[in-house]
Amino acid sequence: MDACRFAALSQSLNMRLVFSRVPAVLAMSYLLILGCRKEDVRVYQAPKDLETPPSSSPSPASVPSEREVASSDSKPKGPPWTVPSGWVEQATSGMRVASYSVKTIEGRAADISVVALEGEAGGELSNVNRWREQIGLGAVTEEQLPGLRTVVPAGGRQVVFYEIAGKKLVLDGKYKARTLASILPAGAMTVFFKMTGEEALVASEKTKFLAWIRSVETGDGPHESEVETPVAASKASSTTATQAPLASTDSSVLPHWSVPSGWKDGGSRPMRLASFEISDAEGIGDVSISSLSGDGGGLLANVNRWRGQAGLAAVDEATLKRESGTIRTADGETGFLVDLKGTEKRILAVIIPHGGSSWFIKLTAPTGLIAKERSKFDAFVQSIRF
Repeated sequence: MDACRFAALSQSLNMRLVFSRVPAVLAMSYLLILGCRKEDVRVYQAPKDLETPPSSSPSPASVPSEREVASSDSKPKGPPWTVPSGWVEQATSGMRVASYSVKTIEGRAADISVVALEGEAGGELSNVNRWREQIGLGAVTEEQLPGLRTVVPAGGRQVVFYEIAGKKLVLDGKYKARTLASILPAGAMTVFFKMTGEEALVASEKTKFLAWIRSVETGDGPHESEVETPVAASKASSTTATQAPLASTDSSVLPHWSVPSGWKDGGSRPMRLASFEISDAEGIGDVSISSLSGDGGGLLANVNRWRGQAGLAAVDEATLKRESGTIRTADGETGFLVDLKGTEKRILAVIIPHGGSSWFIKLTAPTGLIAKERSKFDAFVQSIRF
């Protein structure tokens, strides 16, 4: 991996709260767009990523200079994952931040790539259909995705994983192809991990691929940079029925809401638009409000990640629909509501699509505390006006 991309990865992935700093995200986008080398990667004519899934690129005025990027981390660290044995590092090109290959003595090969893009990078469905097209398969619908995806661990998170087997001889006209791919939403970025190549070889490398995904250092926090466990209560005074603008938050980006009695301003935290703290004899609760572009990584992926935080097993799309509900804001927006009851921890969370973004309102606390605060949480969400 060359020095420029090496530095970008160190800034963007190898930190406790991954992609939590806007400068790091912009720096990565800048390096990816300009590229540090122009060599093409050619491995056994395996179908390669198009390198440019649907996505908008930042304007030149919005990115830092090369000098600013270089000065932010003068000693690049290693890649934030463990490279499996037998994988050979290749030169990067285009939108890739890392490339590897694996070959057999007979000449069969597979190409492995890591691509990081801004936002949701076209969405899960469009990327899956692009991968299917590359190996000679037809498109699928949104309704078919749940039956094709699997949720797997990636560091401290849960991500979607796809295994797609081709049916046509697309490699040198002699071999069928297979693709393994995982999508990691990471703050303002989406990272794609992908292996494509000769069917039998890729199938034999699946265990290594999944181990590679598990080794990715995502940090302790989820992709909207919410903390995993309730934080200590501050000495800030409680605010009763106030409107949204807080001393620690830019009110221009916030909707209006009424803050319940007993909820204290939690102060400024990375990637959050607002935070509140709740404390009583039952324990300490943390309320976070954040917003991400598009679907924020997908409903099922977010809920399964939260389920993992509560000590619950992942569910499929059908189970999610049965065990979830809706709630409406004061101005008529509909939010998707889940109540995840773990043994010791309980999570109440609402995702509200609005204006091309997804708003996340989440309360994490001991089970007993949430039982007391449930009506206040509902009232808070119902008071929101965008």
